[in-house]
Amino acid sequence: MDKDIDIEILTILSESSEPVGAKIIANMLKQRGYDIGERAVRYHLQTLDENNLTIRLGYSGREITEKGIEELEKANISYRIGSTFSHVLDMIYISDFPSKVIINTATYQGEYKKIKELIYKSFEAGYCVGDYLTIKKKGDSTSVETLCSVNFDNFLLKNGIISLPKYGGIVKFEDYEPVNFEGIIDFRSSSIDPLVAFITQKKTNVLGVIENGEGFVPANFRAIPKSCEEKFERIVKNNMLNSVLAYDTENVLGMGLNQDEIGVVLVGGLTPLCIPYELGYPMHIAEATTIKDMSTLDTRAKGYLTPKNKKGNYSVTPVLSKMLSLMQVVNYDMESHSGNVIVNGAKVPIRYREETINALKESYEKKLAISNVLKIEYDSEFMNIYTICSLTVNGVFLKNKIPVIPYYGGVLEIKPDKNRFIEAIAYEGTSLNPHEVFFNKGDGKKYILAGISKVPLSANEQFRAITEKLNWNSVIEIGRPNNDICGVRVEKCMFGITTIGGVNPFSNVNSLGIPIEVKTLHKSMDYSNLTNYEEI
Repeated sequence: MDKDIDIEILTILSESSEPVGAKIIANMLKQRGYDIGERAVRYHLQTLDENNLTIRLGYSGREITEKGIEELEKANISYRIGSTFSHVLDMIYISDFPSKVIINTATYQGEYKKIKELIYKSFEAGYCVGDYLTIKKKGDSTSVETLCSVNFDNFLLKNGIISLPKYGGIVKFEDYEPVNFEGIIDFRSSSIDPLVAFITQKKTNVLGVIENGEGFVPANFRAIPKSCEEKFERIVKNNMLNSVLAYDTENVLGMGLNQDEIGVVLVGGLTPLCIPYELGYPMHIAEATTIKDMSTLDTRAKGYLTPKNKKGNYSVTPVLSKMLSLMQVVNYDMESHSGNVIVNGAKVPIRYREETINALKESYEKKLAISNVLKIEYDSEFMNIYTICSLTVNGVFLKNKIPVIPYYGGVLEIKPDKNRFIEAIAYEGTSLNPHEVFFNKGDGKKYILAGISKVPLSANEQFRAITEKLNWNSVIEIGRPNNDICGVRVEKCMFGITTIGGVNPFSNVNSLGIPIEVKTLHKSMDYSNLTNYEEI
């Protein structure tokens, strides 16, 4: 509880533009469900001061420090998982379209006129929320503000329609038409905003959609009551935001629905911010963080989007389904050191051969890979590299009749006192492997890619025996029964394990600026065909 209060205090300070005193903090904590007095708040503030997370400014109160902001972005992963969902609901309520609106912001480095031109492309094609934005030159950077799609949810709420945020993802376009969701992340299963995850991993191709009709556009998926269908259709025809890509019952762009739901696909308010980033302009993005008077924004004519009633060509499924299926393929034999294992694949231009091999060896020497073997094949242009996927470990336990269920994937911060996850996404809540989402966040030193699986409590003794017999570099930590592991909650009658991500060697290569194309959960391969890293 104390840790939760510290995080909440840091959150309050981060949301204020001026110093805040203990009395105000205590009142705000009570509004947020923490029954704590001013005296206790002062104690917490003193501890935060001692850790350089806050700073006292005389009688004015406290401000959060840069270190405090960094801690807030990392701390208490269980608290943060699903926070995007609750944040969106909060924004839906406190906004007041069309007077007070929720804003996305982005800051770019690069030529102002070119960035402005690229932002306008999205507006002209209609891939934006409303026709409001602000673009300003600030020194060497360009600041852009766009309307968030949450403003449409607020408009629905004001008209008596409740909208449930479900997924953020990317929609595939063909011949200028949306055809299917290509990837999704559940708002309730992630520590990171889904659209930010897809955009920063360069999974979008908004420019491709605009120029040749093919590509991927960020979009949000909502569900509204089917009983509101007629009212909703009237609103869609007349609303000034014009941000609905598609809606339907039963299935919309590959997303299934419950019996009494209508699925609504909204253009992501971050969409206009994509094209400069797709073309290599450095960007810092902040989603749905600001409320502004809409009259302070500029306008830009937008192309009209005609909402489609369209079912998808295929269903979008969580990556967990694929993982459970692949686990069945593993038949590695611990006695003969042979049999099928799951491998991740990567392609690196052959001109980087020496640097890549050195980086791979470094990862294995630091025990940041599964086992100590890999495979490298060469063609005229590329090195094709295969490392054992951590899912293989789950498969080995399955072969020994122990259900080890993949749970979360994310970024693990290595700390002297206690390792902790600073980002995580549930495998059940995403169609994209979390290690692909966070691939750029591993540095092979302080931050590594890792996963959590959960194991039945009654299998504890046998699990430990097989782990010892397997004798692979794989399991980082075995949690205590009925307890969190590395900050992530595990259900009663289970214990958690943390495993090294099999793509860490690739992440190490990537951190050196070497171009690398990665496919996680790539295929199965016989263990006997892999080579000790010392021999490559």
